[in-house]
Amino acid sequence: MENLPEFESEPRWLSIWKTYKFPIILGGISLLCIAVSLILLIKSVRSTSPIQFSHNGIVEGVSNQKGQSANEAKVTVDVEGAVKNPGIYAIPAGGRVGDAITAAGGLTENADIDVTAQTINRAMKAADGMKIYIPMTSHTVESQGNTLEMSHNLGTAQNGQAQNGAVISVNFASESDLDALPGVGPVTAQKIIDNRPYASLDDLVAKKAMGPSLFAKLKNRLSL
Repeated sequence: MENLPEFESEPRWLSIWKTYKFPIILGGISLLCIAVSLILLIKSVRSTSPIQFSHNGIVEGVSNQKGQSANEAKVTVDVEGAVKNPGIYAIPAGGRVGDAITAAGGLTENADIDVTAQTINRAMKAADGMKIYIPMTSHTVESQGNTLEMSHNLGTAQNGQAQNGAVISVNFASESDLDALPGVGPVTAQKIIDNRPYASLDDLVAKKAMGPSLFAKLKNRLSL
């Protein structure tokens, strides 16, 4: 009697696959996710600037990134008068009046140092659109057809009284200079000083430093 052929037994790996197919698939997906996560982590670490310490103890790298974002914000100021390079300059937001003067090359030899020290606050934050004027010694300007002497003052006449046609800087004038304007008393003068800086003359009304009617009377005699 002939022997019947024996059927080959199923391979062991195939049997394991059929039995544990879903756990094997899930495990493979998990390993793949872990591998992708590691690759992304390595790439992100390489793209981050390394932290370096300079000799003065300032942390660089991370601070450089902050500096780049800070440099994006600028304010534009007009620096005129007794500076070496008068013109319009963009300085970092939060910069001071002194920074704007430095950007314009600093003061010239004919700058009136005394008047500058009295009327210009170099530590004040520069506002966008601000005009900074450095007076010159024995400097004269022509206003409304009259030549007005501006020696040791910015738009004020002798004895602290404002001449007709003289221009007063609302950002830099002293309380006495503002008080000399018609209709402006000590209280209003102090309000003007407290609400500095002004990016435009309209800010005087917007910041409630003076009323609209008074502003309409004085706007031709005011400057930034």
